Amino acid sequence: MNPAATPLQISDVSVLYGANRVLDRVSLSTGGGEFIALLGASGCGKTTLLRAICGFVAIAGGLIAVGGRDITRLPPDQRNIAMVFQSYALWPHMTVAQNIGYGLKLRGAGRSEIARRIAELLGMLRLEGLGERKVTALSGGQRQRVALGRALAVNPQILLLLIAPAHSAPFLHPTRACARRRDGREPRRN
Repeated sequence: MNPAATPLQISDVSVLYGANRVLDRVSLSTGGGEFIALLGASGCGKTTLLRAICGFVAIAGGLIAVGGRDITRLPPDQRNIAMVFQSYALWPHMTVAQNIGYGLKLRGAGRSEIARRIAELLGMLRLEGLGERKVTALSGGQRQRVALGRALAVNPQILLLLIAPAHSAPFLHPTRACARRRDGREPRRN
């Protein structure tokens, strides 16, 4: 296992929506650097589990730990987890570069650091030359890559992708490239 990779532990997590228990003592443990897919019928709790990991949904019981650190009660902005939503949740009034750099700006990164990271991600995601374009002028696949870039920009410990399986292919190449860079290997260009 890569020492920079971060394990995720979910122990006996339960989530209630009102009186309705939508997750009932769910447990899952991953090693760092793993790709895990949650598959199941519509309404079985996949999205709720991912939202609980991010801190967007309060849990009624259980533990969520990242790298051995309990994050169960931390707010989303203190968890160092990024999530790409199925809708991509891009800001339509912003450019590609502004969307990618948004999380860095919120974290107080300097302009030069933001510009460097945006340039790196535009290249990795094959979006060179599109940084000043509004996201509303992009194709669906380009929008997916912008959403992934925004998530990767902040160097999260955990990256969650909430996507339909049919739409997962565009995420695999850049995510593997990022993992190879973290391991010290250069990504292969196809």
